[in-house]
Amino acid sequence: MPTFSVADIVNSEFPAPLGWQSGHLQTIRSRIVRRKYDLSQLSHQRSESVTLDDGSGDSLVLQIQQNIHPRDEGIVLLVHGLGGSAESDYVRATARALLQAGLHVARIDLRGAGLSWNTCKQLYHAGRTADLRAVINHLAAQPEAKQDNEPLVFVMGFSLGGNATIKLVGEPLQSSPVAAAVAVSAPLDLVVGSEHLRHMAFGAYDKYLLSGLRRQVLQPGPDGQPRVTESERDAVRRSKSIEDFDDAITSRRNGWRDAREYYEVNSSGQFLPKVAVPLLVIHSVDDPMIPATPYQEVDWEALSRTTPVRHAVTPLGGHVGFHEKGRKLPWYARVAARFFVEQAGRVGAR
Repeated sequence: MPTFSVADIVNSEFPAPLGWQSGHLQTIRSRIVRRKYDLSQLSHQRSESVTLDDGSGDSLVLQIQQNIHPRDEGIVLLVHGLGGSAESDYVRATARALLQAGLHVARIDLRGAGLSWNTCKQLYHAGRTADLRAVINHLAAQPEAKQDNEPLVFVMGFSLGGNATIKLVGEPLQSSPVAAAVAVSAPLDLVVGSEHLRHMAFGAYDKYLLSGLRRQVLQPGPDGQPRVTESERDAVRRSKSIEDFDDAITSRRNGWRDAREYYEVNSSGQFLPKVAVPLLVIHSVDDPMIPATPYQEVDWEALSRTTPVRHAVTPLGGHVGFHEKGRKLPWYARVAARFFVEQAGRVGAR
């Protein structure tokens, strides 16, 4: 496949504010400028538990935000990224934007994250789409998901959750009622992404994510017992990168030979040509954590002729950043809200 230039793939403009036009600053701004996103003014919240049928005994905790004044039918499932949770700033910011647009929202804590830490022995990974299908099927039975008595569920994932989202809609959906999806700052190629992460900013981002994973996995499980064996514990402590961690834990616990095989099997880029529902892929060329190269290797024009995949790639924005001057909500949240409202209208018009 030919490689396209940055100019070929950039098709959207994000107005980065003066002084914040660095991908690094856009990426870390949420940690510098803390913002609270109150969802109680716009929705009634309830918790649901989704039991997984894989024999693990694990269950996922789901927060459903029932819109107080819904204008469109359907519900959007938000899937956090590596080291995140349903309470991550970017998840709550997006939830607020979607609620303001009149949609219902569901925020999931994946295996071992957030509130699901106490209900799961296993951990999430980039390709665990069976878990997402279980959550979607659960949501389909909720009143918020009904349009003319038919289920209407949308999915939006961030970073590693974006990878899982693309893979989900590129796989046979079977009976899962996914009407459309959005992926933000998703790693299309996990092999290339892992190599990039180890070297970008002298490995600072890689080390930051690794410290969180190491701390997480070394804590006791919901039954008070260790989550890892002694040999796994030693391997985790010796890990110097995310790839080392995935070699020691993620790959071997899920049946892959090593981290590279795990990455090759679950990289989302290979699923793009198989997507059968409307998908919007949002990314920034200056993302310091996810390289632009895999995006440059996609023939987006050809893809748009054969699939309902669309892209919004900007020159600036950072990693799940896109912070604008004078606006509390990030740019991608507003773009996604418009996209889902449009899709809900199209489904309702059928």
